Amino acid sequence: MSTVTARMKLHPLSMNRHLAGRARPSRARTAWVHVVALSILATFAACGEEPPPPGPGTVTATLVSPNGDEGAAVVALFGAGIQSISPLGATEVFSLLNGDGARVVLLNESGGLLEFEIALADTLQKPDVIVVEVAAPDDHLRVATDGYSVELAR
Repeated sequence: MSTVTARMKLHPLSMNRHLAGRARPSRARTAWVHVVALSILATFAACGEEPPPPGPGTVTATLVSPNGDEGAAVVALFGAGIQSISPLGATEVFSLLNGDGARVVLLNESGGLLEFEIALADTLQKPDVIVVEVAAPDDHLRVATDGYSVELAR
């Protein structure tokens, strides 16, 4: 019988006998390796876009409608730090700012997306928004504002 054949006939557990004299890593060391590996993975997972720094800037506000295109809407903004309201795209904007927020009328005569920009003293402190009233492109008021919201994005 050749040496190769003799080795193949050894029981699989007997292959580990040569490791019997070596010390196995302690449980504490094994746990430490797992902690380090998980920390490295968490660091790489956290890499991406960093949050924006606090300070002045603008956010884009878009009416999200369960009915698709809309012709007009009235929204109320609540929160300090609203500096100005500006139109975006085909949306006309009429606004009244006060110390605690703003009331905004949005109009898109051809019907479509209703969006505007809000200049804020601190973009990390976005205002709360309530959709007060919405009109379809044919100028008929929607029965309810359930399902409507305003998405704020930087």
